[in-house]
Amino acid sequence: MGEAACDIEIFRDPLAARAVWRELAPERRGSFYQSEAFLLNWLEIYGDTTEPWFIAARDAAGASALLPLGIFRFGPLRVAQFLGGKDSNYNLGLFRDPDAWSAEQVAALLRAAARPPGGPHLYRLLNLPQRWDGRDNPLLRLPHQPSPSPAYCTALAEDGEDLLAGKLSADTRKKMRKKERRLTQMGALTCFRAAPDQANALLDAYFRQKEQAYALGDAAHVARARKFYRALAGQGLELHALALDGRPIAILAAAANGSRLHGLFNSFDPDPEIAKSSPGDLLLARVLRDACARGLKTFDLGVGEARYKRMFCGEREAMGDVLFAGRAAGALARPILAATLRAKAAIKNDARLWGAIQRQRRRLARRAGGEGAD
Repeated sequence: MGEAACDIEIFRDPLAARAVWRELAPERRGSFYQSEAFLLNWLEIYGDTTEPWFIAARDAAGASALLPLGIFRFGPLRVAQFLGGKDSNYNLGLFRDPDAWSAEQVAALLRAAARPPGGPHLYRLLNLPQRWDGRDNPLLRLPHQPSPSPAYCTALAEDGEDLLAGKLSADTRKKMRKKERRLTQMGALTCFRAAPDQANALLDAYFRQKEQAYALGDAAHVARARKFYRALAGQGLELHALALDGRPIAILAAAANGSRLHGLFNSFDPDPEIAKSSPGDLLLARVLRDACARGLKTFDLGVGEARYKRMFCGEREAMGDVLFAGRAAGALARPILAATLRAKAAIKNDARLWGAIQRQRRRLARRAGGEGAD
């Protein structure tokens, strides 16, 4: 195993890790969620409770691995996690040769990186794809359990119409054409990818649509999210929109990383006269056609179950969660956290229970939004 003998360095300043970061090329070995744009902006906005803990491994051939982690506090424990929180859908380490890392070597890397002062008691590595770019994920050679939800993706084709014909039944495509005609009878229907000077207006429309459909709650959280995505809009974030007489009625944010296009978030106008025409589905179909025309190879809609994800991205990507003790205190806490993850998975996989929880969350969020307005 060529990766066995390596030097390990911890970077507490992510900018100091840039040489290793760029050598391991996130656009080829990782996802957008390991890019400099995503992580540096996330740390700028959300990093006040996080200490960066970037683990780099080098051997005679150069950089061999980089794990862009942060240390979070869970009571008395220091817990290392991937950065990005709920905004990150695919958490990956950057490995020069993923096949060269055995479970023992990955474990040795994590133990060594926990030894410096302030190092983690426990690694809590969630939403790890089982495979990436056709290769097994080295982190999932460690003991792990399935994540509560899979991610959804699809291989793209050379021709977008061929792709959609393979995914949607003739009856579904006929209904979508009828819905599109209904919208064109209401006004001029256009679809576009936002220019830089259109990004802020589209993000404002996105937050308005989400607030109307599902109260967003905490104003400070919303303000941070706005700031984060506005920063990303000039650094890799694409905003696609379907507009009626210039008014956005569906929005999809995406980010290209190598040959994959990630769908990050979406919304649609909740006006019943517009919503009944499924503008979000119509926009997704157009984004898929555009992604095929651009020569991209894969499109994903991230982690979590949803009808539109199954409709447009039928391939489920299995995800795993790793809890690995770096120190003795972490070994004591690990069974408790593992039980919490199993309980979360059981709840999410019970359709009736999860549906009831989601409805209660929406009621509470709307109530909180109403109280804030008063």
